[in-house]
Amino acid sequence: MGTSRDAADVLAAELASAGTRLLFGLPGGGANLDVVGAAAAAGIGFVLTHDETAACVMAGTHGLLTGSVGAAVVTRGPGVTNAATGLAQATLDRFPLLLVSDTVSSSTASRVPHQRFDQVAMTAPITKWAGVLGGSPDVARAAVALARRGPAGAVHLDLDVTAPGDVPPDLPARFPVDDAALADARRLLAGSRHPVVIAGLEAAAAPGAGDALGRLGCPVLCTYQAKGVVPDGWPVAAGLFTNGALERPLLERADLILAVGVDPVEPIPASWDHDAPVVMLHPAPVDGRYFGEPTVVLGPLETTLPSLVDVAEPRWEADAGALARKAGIEALEHQCAGLSPHDVVRETARATPAGSTVTVDAGAHMLVVMPLWNAARPQQVLISNGLATMGFALPAAIGAALARPAGPVVCFVGDGGLGMTMAELETVSRLGLDVVVVVVNDAALSLIEIKQHDGQGGAGAVRYGATDFATVARGMGMPGCVVESADSLRAQLSGGLRGPRLIDARIDPAGYRHVIGVTRG
Repeated sequence: MGTSRDAADVLAAELASAGTRLLFGLPGGGANLDVVGAAAAAGIGFVLTHDETAACVMAGTHGLLTGSVGAAVVTRGPGVTNAATGLAQATLDRFPLLLVSDTVSSSTASRVPHQRFDQVAMTAPITKWAGVLGGSPDVARAAVALARRGPAGAVHLDLDVTAPGDVPPDLPARFPVDDAALADARRLLAGSRHPVVIAGLEAAAAPGAGDALGRLGCPVLCTYQAKGVVPDGWPVAAGLFTNGALERPLLERADLILAVGVDPVEPIPASWDHDAPVVMLHPAPVDGRYFGEPTVVLGPLETTLPSLVDVAEPRWEADAGALARKAGIEALEHQCAGLSPHDVVRETARATPAGSTVTVDAGAHMLVVMPLWNAARPQQVLISNGLATMGFALPAAIGAALARPAGPVVCFVGDGGLGMTMAELETVSRLGLDVVVVVVNDAALSLIEIKQHDGQGGAGAVRYGATDFATVARGMGMPGCVVESADSLRAQLSGGLRGPRLIDARIDPAGYRHVIGVTRG
């Protein structure tokens, strides 16, 4: 049977073999401290966090950016329940994460009701797989492989050496090309004169996808998680795809829509109203019903995409993509009496070194940040899209800064999202990370407030009291300042953008209603 340390040693060895360099978490004593110790012995450092979901987000982000598996450890009971949102975020946003938790052992469960519940049953619906890490090395090996294998996601293991434990499913690393579907797709694209590409999150991980789409010569829309697959400065870069209103004019001109690596979890839950046939290229089996009845071509994108590029003869104007993106950005403009979110994004972008990583929280500000911030490569701008998680940006910035220490990392977060994760400012300060937190602060859940109708709670349901986030940051050892105009923000940024640092940007939210109307319709 062995001991919990024996099982932890096996798991740590498998993580180290997969390239994992850091373990994140909040230990509670007992077997989970064995995991911390085993990780250290295997050369994996430990990052202490304040919250279990934050630990999962940090770990998943670090795994995504390093091409490894993010690893997190929590205690039993509330440790697991507090990690639930982090597990769901990794699963729906396709981040590779392995969470290991302590548990009431099966050998003592009959007499120990304290903190005892079926943790595996709880996490099973929000993970790719949940099970027990017992004495078998096969479980650890298969769990690490499953977390990173497409589509990536969360795997949860209860550490209990008194239970046998099942081995996770062994999914294929690559699926063969569907030659018949590929032939159909080649025929459709060869007959198309105005195809539009939608690049999705799987394209961000496909070698050469951006170059292939550039050669294709037609407008390319990128989902939030694929932003940068085609650099925003390229003539074919047409802006973002959410299945909202902003990209509709371009899609209505299309006689074929080519969805390259698009995961149906990425668009907003709106109807699909476009008549053009849809071809989906995807590296793993995918449910394409969101797009009606598409032609789905299974197989590695680095194989299927070049095969289509070879037959394409689009008749778009050379700058059709750039013009569509320009029109979309112009439509978002809105004059405000005070500091606008547009000002915050543009002034921060001017002061930020090219190629820096940006994390973006859920909220109204994301509808400004995402289209206005230029990305030159995939995974340069990180956002929770599949789960749309408030509280994502700050822990993701920590994971990103540790994965990319050349920095800096810019974290755009609303007052609501920072309120959920504020304790992690201390983590940034303690680790001395090059993270600049920009709080887009209007003391409200603005995206929800705009959707609110009479009889739905009024201001009390969506408005907070004023919070001086700069003072809070200073109390945690991080320099902080308040800005209330574009000039004051520009002055604060004039010396360069380095962290740890927090900028509390007191914005005028008057333009949000216009932005949401233009973006979502």
